[in-house]
Amino acid sequence: MRSVAVELAKRHDVHVLTSGAHDQKREETEDGVQIFRAPVLLRSQRSVASVPSMLSFWPSGVRSARSSLGDLDFDLINSWFAVPSGPIGRHAARQFDVPQVLTLAGGDIYDPSKWYAPNRNPVLGHFVKGVLRAADRTVAVSSDVSNRAQLLYDYNEPIDVIPLGVDEPVATPVGRDVLGWDKNGIYIVSVGRLVKRKNLHVLIQALSKLSNQNVHLVIIGDGPQHHSLEDLARRKGIDARVHFTGFVPDTIRTQMLTNANVFALTSLHEAFGLVYVEAMHAGLPVIASQPGGQEDYLTQGKTGYLLPPEDIDGLVAALSRLVENPQLRAKMGAYNQKLAKSYSVAHTAVRYERLFEEILTQNAAQKAETFIT
Repeated sequence: MRSVAVELAKRHDVHVLTSGAHDQKREETEDGVQIFRAPVLLRSQRSVASVPSMLSFWPSGVRSARSSLGDLDFDLINSWFAVPSGPIGRHAARQFDVPQVLTLAGGDIYDPSKWYAPNRNPVLGHFVKGVLRAADRTVAVSSDVSNRAQLLYDYNEPIDVIPLGVDEPVATPVGRDVLGWDKNGIYIVSVGRLVKRKNLHVLIQALSKLSNQNVHLVIIGDGPQHHSLEDLARRKGIDARVHFTGFVPDTIRTQMLTNANVFALTSLHEAFGLVYVEAMHAGLPVIASQPGGQEDYLTQGKTGYLLPPEDIDGLVAALSRLVENPQLRAKMGAYNQKLAKSYSVAHTAVRYERLFEEILTQNAAQKAETFIT
């Protein structure tokens, strides 16, 4: 969302209302985007939201829309996530008498790993139904999210699918020696928060079954499952070949991807999977799970391999093929590098821009017709 907002701000006035951690300014401008941050409860980190922070964002966001945005004029409100942002966006749309476009981004519709996800919690699910029906237009980040929204919430209106995008990462090239990697090793890289949904224990178990002892697994990211995953690697006797980097800056992550041989992440579910596109930009073959939003652009046998999330034997077989066949890795990586260029932030922003223009044109025509009548 941030990347799309920055891209749109090159041609339009863009304001973002969001929640804020304790150390962030209430109002500031970043990359041409005017940002307003509503205070929320029990949020101490920028990158992690708590349930209380999401619940308190609703009333706090409504108050901020009235106080901080009240003197401004808007043509359209775009709410990202049905919860917790959808109701705030609906209130703002009514406040300014403009259309609301609701973007469904994944966990607001479906998450198999959390008890309080709308698809598992009847109360929140009923709430999401109301948010969907209140929006003037709905967008999903993938066909998977669109289909789940219609099936899970009995939503029969059309949903526009606009894929996410990521610009080609730029970083100073470095050798493996700088990263502390074995120059002759085969490196499988995975990127994501260390949480249940990312299903990273399956990767560790698969590595323990590979016959090639020169294969390493690099897990980039941090989260609550860090210690349990380290313990699993230790129990499997492969802790020397499983490397946990924790959080790393974008530049270092890019350097790691460009020095790797394979990217693998068999999550329980991904709404779109931007990390796959980042890996494709680095020229890596991709092993991913299915179903998920990544099926919109990943193809079995061309971009890599798609597997059920818990298929450890299938994952071992896929990894073995790529580990033992550098020509296959190179072929898939070259294909991915070319395909990744179609999923840029600029492409995503243009799709939103066209949709917004279409909605505003239709609204103007309807208002003119009503006036004439």
